[in-house]
Amino acid sequence: MSFRSFIGRRLVGTFLTFLVVATIIFFLFRQVGSPQALFMSPSMNAEQIARIEAQFGLNEPLYVQYYKYLVSIFTLEFGMSFYYRADAAPLLFNRLKNSLLLTVPAILLSYVAGTLGGVVLAWKRGEPLERAGLVMAILFRSSPRFYVGLLLLFFLSGMFAFFPYGGILPAGETFTSHLELLTRPAFYRHAVLPIVSMSLYLTGLPLMLMRTSMLEVIGEDFVDICRAKGMSESDVMYKHVARNAILPVMTAFAVAIAFSFGGNVLVETVFSYPGVGRLMVNSVFRGDYPVAQFAFLLMAGMVLTMNMVADILYGYLDPRVSYN
Repeated sequence: MSFRSFIGRRLVGTFLTFLVVATIIFFLFRQVGSPQALFMSPSMNAEQIARIEAQFGLNEPLYVQYYKYLVSIFTLEFGMSFYYRADAAPLLFNRLKNSLLLTVPAILLSYVAGTLGGVVLAWKRGEPLERAGLVMAILFRSSPRFYVGLLLLFFLSGMFAFFPYGGILPAGETFTSHLELLTRPAFYRHAVLPIVSMSLYLTGLPLMLMRTSMLEVIGEDFVDICRAKGMSESDVMYKHVARNAILPVMTAFAVAIAFSFGGNVLVETVFSYPGVGRLMVNSVFRGDYPVAQFAFLLMAGMVLTMNMVADILYGYLDPRVSYN
Protein backbone atom coordinates (compact mmCIF):
# COMPACT_ATOMS: atom_id res chain seq x y z
CA MET A 1 0.00 0.00 0.00
CA SER A 2 1.34 3.45 -0.91
CA PHE A 3 1.66 6.29 1.57
CA ARG A 4 -1.14 8.18 -0.21
CA SER A 5 -3.50 5.21 0.01
CA PHE A 6 -2.70 4.83 3.69
CA ILE A 7 -3.60 8.47 4.35
CA GLY A 8 -6.84 8.06 2.40
CA ARG A 9 -7.87 5.01 4.41
CA ARG A 10 -7.04 6.71 7.69
CA LEU A 11 -9.08 9.78 6.70
CA VAL A 12 -12.12 7.66 5.84
CA GLY A 13 -11.76 5.58 8.98
CA THR A 14 -11.43 8.66 11.16
CA PHE A 15 -14.48 10.29 9.57
CA LEU A 16 -16.66 7.20 10.07
CA THR A 17 -15.49 6.83 13.67
CA PHE A 18 -16.33 10.47 14.29
CA LEU A 19 -19.87 9.94 12.94
CA VAL A 20 -20.36 6.96 15.26
CA VAL A 21 -19.14 8.98 18.24
CA ALA A 22 -21.38 11.90 17.27
CA THR A 23 -24.40 9.60 17.05
CA ILE A 24 -23.70 8.05 20.45
CA ILE A 25 -23.32 11.50 22.03
CA PHE A 26 -26.61 12.71 20.51
CA PHE A 27 -28.72 9.86 21.84
CA LEU A 28 -26.84 9.60 25.12
CA PHE A 29 -27.56 13.18 26.08
CA ARG A 30 -31.25 12.65 25.47
CA GLN A 31 -31.28 9.89 28.07
CA VAL A 32 -29.84 11.91 30.95
CA GLY A 33 -32.72 14.33 31.47
CA SER A 34 -34.85 16.99 29.88
CA PRO A 35 -33.61 20.56 29.36
CA GLN A 36 -37.20 21.80 29.60
CA ALA A 37 -36.79 21.67 33.37
CA LEU A 38 -34.52 24.73 33.15
CA PHE A 39 -37.30 26.96 31.86
CA MET A 40 -40.62 25.30 32.61
CA SER A 41 -42.59 25.44 35.81
CA PRO A 42 -45.91 23.86 36.78
CA SER A 43 -47.54 27.29 36.52
CA MET A 44 -46.90 27.52 32.75
CA ASN A 45 -49.74 26.82 30.39
CA ALA A 46 -49.55 24.62 27.29
CA GLU A 47 -48.97 27.58 24.97
CA GLN A 48 -45.96 28.81 26.94
CA ILE A 49 -44.48 25.32 27.06
CA ALA A 50 -44.97 24.86 23.32
CA ARG A 51 -43.32 28.22 22.64
CA ILE A 52 -40.22 27.25 24.63
CA GLU A 53 -39.98 23.85 22.94
CA ALA A 54 -40.29 25.47 19.51
CA GLN A 55 -37.61 28.04 20.37
CA PHE A 56 -35.03 25.32 20.99
CA GLY A 57 -36.32 22.80 18.42
CA LEU A 58 -37.44 20.30 21.07
CA ASN A 59 -40.90 19.93 19.54
CA GLU A 60 -39.57 18.29 16.38
CA PRO A 61 -39.32 14.50 15.86
CA LEU A 62 -36.09 12.92 17.09
CA TYR A 63 -34.89 12.05 13.59
CA VAL A 64 -35.31 15.68 12.51
CA GLN A 65 -33.31 16.84 15.54
CA TYR A 66 -30.63 14.29 14.68
CA TYR A 67 -30.44 15.46 11.06
CA LYS A 68 -30.10 19.11 12.11
CA TYR A 69 -27.52 18.07 14.67
CA LEU A 70 -25.35 16.42 11.98
CA VAL A 71 -25.70 19.45 9.73
CA SER A 72 -24.71 21.78 12.55
CA ILE A 73 -21.50 19.79 13.13
CA PHE A 74 -20.18 20.51 9.65
CA THR A 75 -21.44 24.10 9.52
CA LEU A 76 -20.10 24.88 13.02
CA GLU A 77 -23.47 26.35 13.96
CA PHE A 78 -23.99 24.67 17.28
CA GLY A 79 -27.32 26.26 18.05
CA MET A 80 -28.35 28.29 21.07
CA SER A 81 -27.29 27.45 24.59
CA PHE A 82 -30.29 26.58 26.74
CA TYR A 83 -28.66 28.10 29.81
CA TYR A 84 -26.81 31.16 28.49
CA ARG A 85 -29.43 32.00 25.81
CA ALA A 86 -26.60 32.74 23.39
CA ASP A 87 -24.92 31.03 20.44
CA ALA A 88 -23.03 27.99 21.66
CA ALA A 89 -20.15 28.22 19.16
CA PRO A 90 -18.59 31.55 20.30
CA LEU A 91 -19.04 30.51 23.92
CA LEU A 92 -17.31 27.18 23.32
CA PHE A 93 -14.44 28.56 21.27
CA ASN A 94 -13.73 31.35 23.77
CA ARG A 95 -13.47 28.78 26.54
CA LEU A 96 -11.27 26.63 24.29
CA LYS A 97 -8.84 29.55 23.97
CA ASN A 98 -8.72 29.76 27.76
CA SER A 99 -7.92 26.05 27.97
CA LEU A 100 -5.18 26.36 25.37
CA LEU A 101 -3.43 28.94 27.55
CA LEU A 102 -2.99 26.22 30.16
CA THR A 103 -2.72 23.06 28.08
CA VAL A 104 -0.10 24.16 25.53
CA PRO A 105 2.48 25.36 28.11
CA ALA A 106 1.82 22.29 30.29
CA ILE A 107 2.38 19.87 27.40
CA LEU A 108 5.49 21.65 26.11
CA LEU A 109 6.99 21.86 29.59
CA SER A 110 6.26 18.23 30.41
CA TYR A 111 7.54 16.79 27.13
CA VAL A 112 10.73 18.84 27.08
CA ALA A 113 11.46 17.98 30.71
CA GLY A 114 10.37 14.35 30.26
CA THR A 115 12.46 13.82 27.15
CA LEU A 116 15.61 15.29 28.67
CA GLY A 117 14.95 13.43 31.91
CA GLY A 118 14.56 10.15 30.02
CA VAL A 119 17.96 10.66 28.42
CA VAL A 120 19.56 11.26 31.81
CA LEU A 121 17.90 8.21 33.41
CA ALA A 122 19.04 5.96 30.58
CA TRP A 123 22.54 7.42 30.81
CA LYS A 124 22.61 6.80 34.58
CA ARG A 125 21.10 3.32 34.42
CA GLY A 126 21.54 1.33 37.62
CA GLU A 127 22.53 4.38 39.67
CA PRO A 128 20.54 5.94 42.54
CA LEU A 129 19.54 8.85 40.28
CA GLU A 130 17.75 6.49 37.93
CA ARG A 131 15.86 4.76 40.72
CA ALA A 132 14.80 8.07 42.26
CA GLY A 133 13.68 9.39 38.88
CA LEU A 134 11.60 6.29 38.15
CA VAL A 135 9.91 6.47 41.55
CA MET A 136 9.02 10.13 41.03
CA ALA A 137 7.74 9.51 37.49
CA ILE A 138 5.53 6.61 38.59
CA LEU A 139 4.33 8.56 41.63
CA PHE A 140 3.18 11.59 39.65
CA ARG A 141 1.83 9.50 36.78
CA SER A 142 -0.33 7.45 39.14
CA SER A 143 -1.57 10.48 41.11
CA PRO A 144 -4.79 12.03 39.74
CA ARG A 145 -4.28 15.52 38.40
CA PHE A 146 -7.06 16.96 40.51
CA TYR A 147 -5.49 15.46 43.66
CA VAL A 148 -2.13 17.06 42.87
CA GLY A 149 -4.00 20.31 42.23
CA LEU A 150 -5.72 20.11 45.61
CA LEU A 151 -2.38 19.55 47.35
CA LEU A 152 -0.87 22.53 45.55
CA LEU A 153 -3.85 24.67 46.56
CA PHE A 154 -3.59 23.54 50.17
CA PHE A 155 0.10 24.26 50.57
CA LEU A 156 0.92 27.09 48.13
CA SER A 157 -2.39 28.96 48.30
CA GLY A 158 -3.80 28.06 51.70
CA MET A 159 -0.82 27.69 54.01
CA PHE A 160 1.69 30.06 52.40
CA ALA A 161 -0.52 32.27 50.16
CA PHE A 162 2.03 32.31 47.36
CA PHE A 163 -0.62 31.96 44.66
CA PRO A 164 -4.35 32.74 44.32
CA TYR A 165 -6.91 29.99 44.83
CA GLY A 166 -8.20 29.95 41.28
CA GLY A 167 -9.85 31.76 38.42
CA ILE A 168 -8.23 33.35 35.41
CA LEU A 169 -7.91 36.86 36.90
CA PRO A 170 -8.60 38.45 40.30
CA ALA A 171 -12.27 38.82 41.15
CA GLY A 172 -13.89 41.70 39.32
CA GLU A 173 -11.24 42.01 36.59
CA THR A 174 -12.10 41.29 32.96
CA PHE A 175 -10.25 41.21 29.64
CA THR A 176 -11.28 42.12 26.11
CA SER A 177 -8.99 39.76 24.20
CA HIS A 178 -6.62 36.90 24.91
CA LEU A 179 -3.68 38.96 23.63
CA GLU A 180 -4.48 41.53 26.29
CA LEU A 181 -4.80 38.74 28.86
CA LEU A 182 -1.25 37.59 28.09
CA THR A 183 0.05 41.05 29.01
CA ARG A 184 -1.51 40.92 32.48
CA PRO A 185 0.93 39.70 35.21
CA ALA A 186 -2.04 38.60 37.34
CA PHE A 187 -2.95 35.96 34.75
CA TYR A 188 0.40 34.20 35.16
CA ARG A 189 0.00 34.05 38.96
CA HIS A 190 -3.38 32.36 38.44
CA ALA A 191 -2.04 30.00 35.76
CA VAL A 192 1.04 28.69 37.58
CA LEU A 193 -0.64 26.08 39.79
CA PRO A 194 -2.92 24.57 37.09
CA ILE A 195 0.02 24.31 34.69
CA VAL A 196 2.25 22.70 37.32
CA SER A 197 -0.43 20.16 38.31
CA MET A 198 -0.90 19.18 34.65
CA SER A 199 2.81 19.06 33.91
CA LEU A 200 3.69 16.84 36.86
CA TYR A 201 1.23 14.23 35.63
CA LEU A 202 2.14 14.50 31.94
CA THR A 203 5.92 14.34 32.45
CA GLY A 204 5.87 10.68 33.47
CA LEU A 205 4.90 9.31 30.04
CA PRO A 206 7.61 10.97 27.88
CA LEU A 207 10.19 10.28 30.58
CA MET A 208 9.43 6.56 30.66
CA LEU A 209 9.10 6.32 26.87
CA MET A 210 12.38 8.11 26.25
CA ARG A 211 14.24 6.05 28.84
CA THR A 212 12.97 2.75 27.39
CA SER A 213 13.68 3.80 23.82
CA MET A 214 17.16 5.01 24.77
CA LEU A 215 18.00 1.69 26.40
CA GLU A 216 17.01 -0.13 23.20
CA VAL A 217 19.11 2.14 20.97
CA ILE A 218 22.18 2.12 23.25
CA GLY A 219 22.81 -1.52 22.33
CA GLU A 220 23.03 -0.77 18.58
CA ASP A 221 26.33 -1.17 16.74
CA PHE A 222 26.54 2.46 15.63
CA VAL A 223 26.82 3.54 19.28
CA ASP A 224 30.00 1.49 19.70
CA ILE A 225 31.35 3.01 16.47
CA CYS A 226 30.71 6.54 17.78
CA ARG A 227 32.55 5.73 20.99
CA ALA A 228 35.42 4.15 19.05
CA LYS A 229 35.81 7.43 17.14
CA GLY A 230 36.57 9.17 20.41
CA MET A 231 33.31 11.07 20.82
CA SER A 232 32.45 12.25 24.30
CA GLU A 233 29.74 10.34 26.15
CA SER A 234 27.43 13.36 26.15
CA ASP A 235 27.76 13.75 22.35
CA VAL A 236 27.00 10.07 21.86
CA MET A 237 23.94 10.19 24.09
CA TYR A 238 22.40 13.46 22.93
CA LYS A 239 23.49 13.80 19.30
CA HIS A 240 23.19 10.17 18.22
CA VAL A 241 21.31 7.93 20.65
CA ALA A 242 18.65 10.47 21.65
CA ARG A 243 17.96 11.48 18.04
CA ASN A 244 17.23 7.88 17.13
CA ALA A 245 15.24 7.16 20.29
CA ILE A 246 12.92 10.16 20.23
CA LEU A 247 10.44 8.81 17.66
CA PRO A 248 8.01 7.17 20.15
CA VAL A 249 7.99 10.39 22.18
CA MET A 250 7.09 12.48 19.14
CA THR A 251 4.13 10.28 18.26
CA ALA A 252 2.98 10.21 21.89
CA PHE A 253 3.22 14.01 21.92
CA ALA A 254 0.64 14.27 19.13
CA VAL A 255 -1.86 12.08 20.98
CA ALA A 256 -1.19 13.81 24.32
CA ILE A 257 -2.32 17.15 22.91
CA ALA A 258 -5.84 15.83 22.40
CA PHE A 259 -6.11 13.67 25.51
CA SER A 260 -4.91 16.50 27.73
CA PHE A 261 -8.10 18.47 27.16
CA GLY A 262 -10.21 15.61 28.45
CA GLY A 263 -7.95 15.08 31.44
CA ASN A 264 -7.95 18.77 32.33
CA VAL A 265 -11.68 18.81 33.08
CA LEU A 266 -11.15 18.19 36.80
CA VAL A 267 -8.11 20.47 36.96
CA GLU A 268 -10.16 23.37 35.62
CA THR A 269 -12.90 22.53 38.10
CA VAL A 270 -10.49 22.42 41.06
CA PHE A 271 -8.97 25.79 40.16
CA SER A 272 -12.28 27.36 39.07
CA TYR A 273 -10.68 28.08 35.72
CA PRO A 274 -13.11 29.09 32.93
CA GLY A 275 -11.95 26.57 30.35
CA VAL A 276 -13.79 24.25 27.99
CA GLY A 277 -13.56 21.35 30.45
CA ARG A 278 -15.33 23.20 33.23
CA LEU A 279 -17.91 24.49 30.76
CA MET A 280 -18.58 20.92 29.64
CA VAL A 281 -19.12 19.67 33.20
CA ASN A 282 -21.45 22.54 34.08
CA SER A 283 -23.41 22.07 30.85
CA VAL A 284 -23.98 18.39 31.59
CA PHE A 285 -25.44 19.19 35.01
CA ARG A 286 -27.62 21.93 33.53
CA GLY A 287 -28.95 19.79 30.69
CA ASP A 288 -27.53 22.30 28.20
CA TYR A 289 -27.43 19.96 25.16
CA PRO A 290 -25.96 22.28 22.51
CA VAL A 291 -22.95 23.25 24.63
CA ALA A 292 -22.34 19.91 26.34
CA GLN A 293 -22.60 17.67 23.28
CA PHE A 294 -20.39 19.87 21.13
CA ALA A 295 -17.81 20.16 23.89
CA PHE A 296 -17.66 16.36 23.94
CA LEU A 297 -17.55 16.29 20.14
CA LEU A 298 -14.72 18.80 20.07
CA MET A 299 -12.62 16.65 22.38
CA ALA A 300 -13.50 13.46 20.50
CA GLY A 301 -12.59 15.09 17.20
CA MET A 302 -9.25 16.25 18.59
CA VAL A 303 -8.43 12.76 19.88
CA LEU A 304 -9.30 11.11 16.55
CA THR A 305 -7.43 13.73 14.53
CA MET A 306 -4.28 13.57 16.62
CA ASN A 307 -4.35 9.76 16.58
CA MET A 308 -4.41 9.93 12.81
CA VAL A 309 -1.61 12.50 12.78
CA ALA A 310 0.46 10.26 15.07
CA ASP A 311 0.02 7.26 12.74
CA ILE A 312 0.97 9.29 9.68
CA LEU A 313 3.88 10.97 11.47
CA TYR A 314 5.25 7.65 12.68
CA GLY A 315 5.19 6.18 9.19
CA TYR A 316 6.71 9.29 7.66
CA LEU A 317 9.56 9.57 10.15
CA ASP A 318 10.41 5.87 10.34
CA PRO A 319 11.02 4.27 6.92
CA ARG A 320 10.98 0.81 8.54
CA VAL A 321 7.21 1.09 9.12
CA SER A 322 5.12 -0.72 6.51
CA TYR A 323 1.66 0.45 5.40
CA ASN A 324 0.48 -3.01 4.42
